Amino acid sequence: MTGNRQSGRGFDRMGQPRALSEKEFFEISDELGCNQRNEDYRRLHEHLAMWIRNSLEISSVLEIGTGPGYLLYCLNKLGIDSIGVDGNEFSRAFFTQHHPEYSDRYVLDKFFEKKYSRADAVVSIETFEHIPDQGLHGILTKVRSDIAPKCIVFSSTPHVDPNPGWDLQWGHINIKQPDEWHALFRQYGYELTTARPPVTEWASLYVDAR
Repeated sequence: MTGNRQSGRGFDRMGQPRALSEKEFFEISDELGCNQRNEDYRRLHEHLAMWIRNSLEISSVLEIGTGPGYLLYCLNKLGIDSIGVDGNEFSRAFFTQHHPEYSDRYVLDKFFEKKYSRADAVVSIETFEHIPDQGLHGILTKVRSDIAPKCIVFSSTPHVDPNPGWDLQWGHINIKQPDEWHALFRQYGYELTTARPPVTEWASLYVDAR
């Protein structure tokens, strides 16, 4: 927050916190090491991709909230036909620069409005906290009817940051507790399993119960 205040990123002209622009979001994420330039970040997502391949009987994935795209890269590298969706043009440009062989796998679609083929699994890691309830219901309706995955690998932080303004800057507008997410997914026919994807301590795996 101190660095942001000094640079002016995430603060309005009155010095009050505001949501980061897409460029600021990407730049600060990069400075924090939240992409494939960071060895620990790479290792985490490589491990998750291997878990998805080895634990789930799937051959295709739709990732919602691809960010810098390293998980998307890892999944495709492992032979899983994967498409990633995100709304940040700077993240997509970064992915294209680092993984040009999979550039067509990354779709810029801020409001999840484009048409997507069916996929065996949907993956969404630390994305849903950025989306209001109306948007979430729209996404899950489309997932249920069009994508029809047999499982969903999901993680969304349940924690409010203690630093005043941090969540506002990062667009954390819909922080829910795990039980709330479980109830939401249940509305769309997906039940929680005992499996825990190795990405965060609150990550969940849901399966189609219909």
